[in-house]
Amino acid sequence: MPAGNTALSHYVFLGVGFWVVMVSGIAFTLVYAVGKMRGKRAAVLWTNLCVAMVVVGGIGDIAWAIAVGEWRSFMANIGPEPLIEMAVLALLFLGSMWFMAIRYTGGLKD
Repeated sequence: MPAGNTALSHYVFLGVGFWVVMVSGIAFTLVYAVGKMRGKRAAVLWTNLCVAMVVVGGIGDIAWAIAVGEWRSFMANIGPEPLIEMAVLALLFLGSMWFMAIRYTGGLKD
């Protein structure tokens, strides 16, 4: 196994997962613009759309990794620990963004 995190770059599903998390996190922050321009109902719909993007993107990425064999290869060569760490960090980031979005939408008046 190569030194450091070099081996992680060979797994496409990690890169795709990274972009799902980053795009979703940025999309959550756009709820402020949506709420200001379109109101509470649109902001709530935007937040729900962001949650759906996280769920569909995450499930799709994992399903693709399993289908092409990257998941099995990752677990055999690297193990679950780095994946668990990345998942926890992604959950903390997306959970924070989601929490801020729902707090903002909850405070809006129609």
